[in-house]
Amino acid sequence: MGQASRRRKELRKPPSSPEEESRRAYRKANRAQRRASRYDSSLAQYEELAARGSGYVIEGMIARHNARMENMAKLPPPAIEPVMSALLSIGFTDFALRELGATRDRSPSSYGGGWVDHLSWGADSAYSAARLLFSGQFIGATTILRSQFERWTENAAYNTGISHRRGESVADYAARAWAKCHKNYPFAPQEINASPEAAEDVDSPHLDSAQESPPGPSVLIGGDYEVYPSALMNSMSDLLHSRGPWVDVVHWESGQLLDGVPPAALGEASTGLADVMTLNLRQIRLCLATLAEEEGKSDLPRRIFLGSIERGRGGHKPPTFPSLIPLLPNTGLTPGIVGGLKDAARAHESVMQGKKPAGRLYRDDEFALLHFYERRARAATWALKAFDLEKRRMGKLDFEHLETRNFRYLIAAEMAGLMSVWLKRSPAADAAAACSSAMRSAYWLWLEDDDRALAALRVLLEQCGRLRVWTEKPEKAEKLERSPSSTPKDWLIAAGWRRLSALNKALGEFSHAHANIRWDGAREILQKIQHEKIDPDDSLHMARGHALDALTFILLKELIGSSEKVSPVIGSTFRKIVNDILIEEKDLDKGTEALFNRTLLHKDASLGEYSFRGPADATRKGFTPAADG
Repeated sequence: MGQASRRRKELRKPPSSPEEESRRAYRKANRAQRRASRYDSSLAQYEELAARGSGYVIEGMIARHNARMENMAKLPPPAIEPVMSALLSIGFTDFALRELGATRDRSPSSYGGGWVDHLSWGADSAYSAARLLFSGQFIGATTILRSQFERWTENAAYNTGISHRRGESVADYAARAWAKCHKNYPFAPQEINASPEAAEDVDSPHLDSAQESPPGPSVLIGGDYEVYPSALMNSMSDLLHSRGPWVDVVHWESGQLLDGVPPAALGEASTGLADVMTLNLRQIRLCLATLAEEEGKSDLPRRIFLGSIERGRGGHKPPTFPSLIPLLPNTGLTPGIVGGLKDAARAHESVMQGKKPAGRLYRDDEFALLHFYERRARAATWALKAFDLEKRRMGKLDFEHLETRNFRYLIAAEMAGLMSVWLKRSPAADAAAACSSAMRSAYWLWLEDDDRALAALRVLLEQCGRLRVWTEKPEKAEKLERSPSSTPKDWLIAAGWRRLSALNKALGEFSHAHANIRWDGAREILQKIQHEKIDPDDSLHMARGHALDALTFILLKELIGSSEKVSPVIGSTFRKIVNDILIEEKDLDKGTEALFNRTLLHKDASLGEYSFRGPADATRKGFTPAADG
């Protein structure tokens, strides 16, 4: 057959259908995944891939992301059992919340709506943290649990007349508050209605201080298991600054993809964070019992305390993988997954009404999972509502733009994860690993309109600065690492980022949930540092997303710089990937410089009014907000 005849046949061939194009793309992606799954994470491997072309490096990074997601479903028992045990302790809490009037369809990330809804937010926060723990994201989980621990520490202190002593660390203050409040747990609510003592001698401590201190007073969980609130507070602070023994679990997630032999710190970190979760839930139960007494529901406190199981056997079966994945239209928000979550939520509702939807009573571990799925169903429902709201506001839904952002965050996180491997367990490697994990958690929480995404971004900002200092000024970095009093602000100043002080201040507010926090003022700063061309009506709505993008671009710049020091070949390839696929380098440089200058204009911005009222006013007496929490 001649060439002309073949061309005529080709011209007569009908164009491919969308379904066929989709199948071809799927087959191509599968081939790329099979090829990339054979790559290891070594520098030599990626230099070889870079020599073949930047597309192969991108392939490798996507395969890393996919492998981590697959390994989430295979976490070892030490990562699961303590968390499941902590979730068992919620006990009768959901029944009590319902009976006391909590809003049933509220967003799990909403902290307002009155006292009972605030308590509901506290309970929901345990499940938000558990979801990240079940996903291997220990930094993200800790941002939630540390802020919740602050919140319920102050509640325990207020109700037992504990005030902050001048010069006392936050960890030691927490130990005294929890030990006194829970000395005789469980107890009648009226036993803790003491008035707060005078607070003239109170100083506001540095809220991220992780100074060495003795374990201090302990609290008993489950009758014979001692936990030390001061040690828990210090360990969480260390992890959020990417230091201390728990950092090994961050490397395991970011660099090792939750694969291979788990680090020895995995059991300790999981248990410690589960203990924090257990204490938080216990204080919430206590608040519910007190509220029930005040409302004349005298039988409810007894049921609240008797219905909780502390240190029970929650098993090693985590929630299903689909309930953990990010709430994107083509993943966690597909009709099948959302339908499954809603079915579980309906079963939860039936149990709340005293029915047996399974035809029998649920086992304790099954009931703990049912509580989890109900929260994930609410989160998915609110995500879908947010999409509907955006469609009404903008006239359309641009899922393609969302997928573009998803790809950008994925690549930035995997670049950082690879750097954490190549920097070989140095402090700079710790910074890179934290950047990778915090990037993932910030994105996942942003998808749920959760302000704790900004707390993860605070970690990302500090660790980007730390990575830059190690790249550009290693002697200065060594000095800061040796100092136990180094703060995020110190790293930013050393990095030459003094102009970002307002951003650091705003993100710092969202890292905490104590009496001094001022979230509205912090949000206003984030709103104002956006590009001046953004419509004022949209700027508040877009503030969280802008902060996420801004920190992503800062991270990308630092990864290019640090990778060039590790390997010129890799540095050139990372630069090409960012320039060709994510954002042109001239726009990256211009955009970040403009962000720095816009942020500088608000360096003296006031944070305004405090977010918490009532007893928080008494707690604040004599306090000044921490400058660098």
